[in-house]
Amino acid sequence: MFLEDDLKAARAAEIAHALAHPARLQILESLAAGGVYVMDLTRTLGRRQANISQHLAVLREAGLVRAEREGMAVRYTLRREAVGQLLALLDSLAADLPLRAVGRRRRCRGRRGRR
Repeated sequence: MFLEDDLKAARAAEIAHALAHPARLQILESLAAGGVYVMDLTRTLGRRQANISQHLAVLREAGLVRAEREGMAVRYTLRREAVGQLLALLDSLAADLPLRAVGRRRRCRGRRGRR
């Protein structure tokens, strides 16, 4: 799958990065029900319009969502049905994940992080 195809591995990593924020997962879940406008997402998620737009840009660049202009407004939809299936799989995996592993991050020890 990825061992023999560096380009495919890089693309998958880009998608994984786009999925690596809780707000983006919530946005994708909202879009799985059908097309949604930014204003709807701000109400549903309780976030500012600028924040939602930034997250949507990441998801668009990763190829997960599509923007469709409708007059002055833009409606967002999932680009492929497989995105919804991926969300269901992540939901299943997250349900089995021990709580202690949630939110734990390792710090990179670069030149600035050395002690």
